[in-house]
Amino acid sequence: MKKMRRWPAIGLISIFLSAVIADAQDFDAVEIKVHHVAGQVYYIEGLGGNIGLFIGDDGVFLIDDQFAALTDRIVAAIRTLSDKPIRFLINTHMHPDHTGGNENFGKMGALIFGHDNVRRQMQLSSYEQEPPLVTFSEDLSFHINGETVHVFKTPDAHTDGDSYIHFTGSKVIHAGDVYRTTTYPYVDTEHGGSFLGTIEATKLLADIVDEDTRIVPGHGNISSKSELQSVHWMLETIRDRVRAAINEGKSLEEAQGAGLTSEYDERWESERRIGSSAALIEAAYLDMGKE
Repeated sequence: MKKMRRWPAIGLISIFLSAVIADAQDFDAVEIKVHHVAGQVYYIEGLGGNIGLFIGDDGVFLIDDQFAALTDRIVAAIRTLSDKPIRFLINTHMHPDHTGGNENFGKMGALIFGHDNVRRQMQLSSYEQEPPLVTFSEDLSFHINGETVHVFKTPDAHTDGDSYIHFTGSKVIHAGDVYRTTTYPYVDTEHGGSFLGTIEATKLLADIVDEDTRIVPGHGNISSKSELQSVHWMLETIRDRVRAAINEGKSLEEAQGAGLTSEYDERWESERRIGSSAALIEAAYLDMGKE
């Protein structure tokens, strides 16, 4: 079997950031939109990952915060719904389009939470973004605005620090970048991500939700259990095809050129490193090449 091609950590970070920068040449042109999800839960669309927003008499609870250059406009959008203090901020994982505003919100008094590995990975990668100030290993719960918000670690999927945030009363889950509705899942293997873990994480999410639950993806629009299950089944199909290619002795490059995702590409292919079929097959190949 041929040696598998690996992307160095610095190279992956550069690719990730260059893709973001290409989209962010003019932050002033970014349109900030607030979307209602259910109850007092909303999400904010801008540039980067979807920001979760939960409001009420006890204060504002945020999930992720996009880029520092957008903070003032994000706060202005929040103020159209609430004048309460921004008290808590959860980072779903370590990438800059989800953590870029940490320092700004911290200076406003928000207490920033995240999984242990979010802080560790941000420090190892020498990110300029402020890492979470409070970390957890498995889960924690917030009791705020008349609701229990359960934050818990997923199997290693997009990274090794991913968390789901479950608004149990409103029946809403913010899934971070474990689940996106815009492209194929992006598995950041250099920061602990796993293709097989992504399958486990989507199965976990499918087991938790029902048809009344609204899923806020890391990127894209509000989704449902049936849509999530379709993605999970697609990943299982791709897993089986990649495993068969490995068993046949195909190299990574041969597997990537074998049309293993052809019927899904029109819907999911990003044609970029992030969210591409080639990157997904590479992540699957790396995982199953170890079996």
